[in-house]
Amino acid sequence: MKYLPLETVGAARSGYQQQVKEANIKRIFDLVRSGKCKSRAELVRTMKLSATSVSVLVEELADRGLIDEVGPTQTSLPGRRPISLRLNSECRQLVVFTLLREGVQYALLNLDCRVIESAFYPFPSSELPAGDAGDRYAALFEHILSRRARRFNRDQALVVGLNLPGLYLQSQRTFINQTSLGVDLSEEAICRFRDRIGLPVYLFNGTKSLAYAEKKRLDAAYPDDPETLDLVFVEIRNRISCALIARGNIYTGPYDVAGEIGHFTIDYNGKPCPCGNRGCLERYVSQDAILEDARKAAGAAGIEPPKSFEELALRYEKEPPLRDSVLNSARLLAFGLYSVLCSSGMRRVALGGGVEILGEPFLLELYHALLSRSLLVRHLELSYALAGPDAESIGLAQYFLDKVFTITNG
Repeated sequence: MKYLPLETVGAARSGYQQQVKEANIKRIFDLVRSGKCKSRAELVRTMKLSATSVSVLVEELADRGLIDEVGPTQTSLPGRRPISLRLNSECRQLVVFTLLREGVQYALLNLDCRVIESAFYPFPSSELPAGDAGDRYAALFEHILSRRARRFNRDQALVVGLNLPGLYLQSQRTFINQTSLGVDLSEEAICRFRDRIGLPVYLFNGTKSLAYAEKKRLDAAYPDDPETLDLVFVEIRNRISCALIARGNIYTGPYDVAGEIGHFTIDYNGKPCPCGNRGCLERYVSQDAILEDARKAAGAAGIEPPKSFEELALRYEKEPPLRDSVLNSARLLAFGLYSVLCSSGMRRVALGGGVEILGEPFLLELYHALLSRSLLVRHLELSYALAGPDAESIGLAQYFLDKVFTITNG
């Protein structure tokens, strides 16, 4: 994670009173945005502030266009009905670019984190020269916003978010994506892009975005279930990555590398990995690796090899050689995932990133392979992610509004 705000040099440090005000006004914004409070009276009861204090902060949010007063709200209490408060979801926009091996996914979202415009732009990372590709990606982002995006409004934009498949290395000020994109993005290149477009930039890991979107979905579906506070999210694309949600927050560790399941060793004499290790899990259980193993199994059995991961998903349940190969991949995944469950103590797991198309047989094989290991994984909750096709964009927007966005501090 890395937030690159505008005018960071020489910014004034807010005092204690300003910090208290920001905390209170942000909480009111969040309560109205979530629908938990729909009137000033409900805000007073929930926040335990005076009616005057709440009214002053609500008026400031209204002056900024962030909330609207829309008429009497429904209530069972006697007396005059209070005025209803509602998020003005169309007053601000969030731009999200998700970097994939095949190209860039663009999404424009409102304050409800609803996608109002999206498009995919082919931009194969394999065709880029090795090294820092930050300026090349930045040129594409600027082209999309200035020439292709129809509903983007620069004056309403809060932030440009970048979903990256790799990690941020503070010591090198570089976003490392070698195992997924084959190129990196320097902080300097992204800062130049930020300065040209005049908007802050927020860089986030794509797997963490997916995990946060799934966490928010679980919160909405099970609002009183404490089990939704912890989540292990495993993304399987052309790499395998993991994000941990602990007590409702993304756990990153001090160097932002917590949960890198893809580089757990399952065979110390195994296949070499671009990370420098051998036998890394993602060399065996990424979509590319699952497809490669299935093709080898098909060749040995004298049947037509699947041409794509999607074709494999359609065929493997009906053809025993392919089925055996895919289910073996599930058992290999259990090796790495078991280590995560033992070390974290978590018991709710969601799989995403596209592996969902393998369906129930893959999930059941993984489930039984985990349960067969030890009593340490009892009470396991294993499922495919259900946050939807725009989960990466939505997850980044939700996290930014929940954890990063400030109202009075710029």
